[in-house]
Amino acid sequence: MRTGPILSRLVLLQLLLSGCDGASAQSGVTSFFRLQDGQFVPGAIDSSEQSPTPEIHRIDSTNNTVYPGITGKSINGAAGPGSMAVLIGMQGDSGYWIVPVRSQDQTSPGDFVFSAKASFSPTVPPGPALLLYRAVGVDGEVGPASTQALEIVAPAVQGGLVISLDWDSEADLDLRVTAPNALGDEVEIWSRNKSSLVRPAPGAPPPSDADLAGAGVLDFDSNSQCVIDGRCQENVVWTTKPAPSLSLYSVRVDAFSMCGEVLAHWRVQVLLDGQVVSQATGQFSDLDTRFDHGPGAGLRALEFRY
Repeated sequence: MRTGPILSRLVLLQLLLSGCDGASAQSGVTSFFRLQDGQFVPGAIDSSEQSPTPEIHRIDSTNNTVYPGITGKSINGAAGPGSMAVLIGMQGDSGYWIVPVRSQDQTSPGDFVFSAKASFSPTVPPGPALLLYRAVGVDGEVGPASTQALEIVAPAVQGGLVISLDWDSEADLDLRVTAPNALGDEVEIWSRNKSSLVRPAPGAPPPSDADLAGAGVLDFDSNSQCVIDGRCQENVVWTTKPAPSLSLYSVRVDAFSMCGEVLAHWRVQVLLDGQVVSQATGQFSDLDTRFDHGPGAGLRALEFRY
């Protein structure tokens, strides 16, 4: 497919008349890569040479690892002088998106910044992927393609007992689980105490494999300190399912920082042998970040006995 000047002018005119509201003959819901603030154009994005200008001068990315089903990933950058919009699409996808430039780039005179929020379909295949960016000028000319390499990774969570938190934007949320350790003592598992393992006394033998497998362990601190990793999921995992004792497990979610996001919708799930046995959902805004973030912090999502 060749996106020539005439087609570009028509599509951009349609974009401007529609108010950039994403209206299109096809909405893009079947594509792997989707932009919230763009207009969908069916057909694979073209990477062939067309015009030497305008160029994409910058693609901003804090992390190029993407998880299937993630939403709210920031897509930002700058296009060269004369740019009116940017075409963005994933190589081999069913279509691409048009995003208008927002304003002049204050750090690079003559350039124009663009930004959008992206999501990736839960069915996007794991493995390497390539995003293509092409600036479009006011005269309808389409500039050369710039690329951004991604790695699509499906987080694998396996264990006899798993307590999982996931959310839908680039906020820094924290999972906190209060659970019994091997001695029956109540322990809070969170980013500053990532395991319920009973520490051996000085001079005692190190923990055995069975001890390690029987402890609850936090696997990841996602988006920590607003260093965006794109995962938006944290899990406390017992590799070996604890023996039932009717002990109380309490699960809380702490909004450490919204990292500039307006909202974060979250979900907590409890899985036994891979089957969901309990679930809770909610949302946070910036107001929820104003509370204490020390031990015992966070909103109680659910409790259960096991």
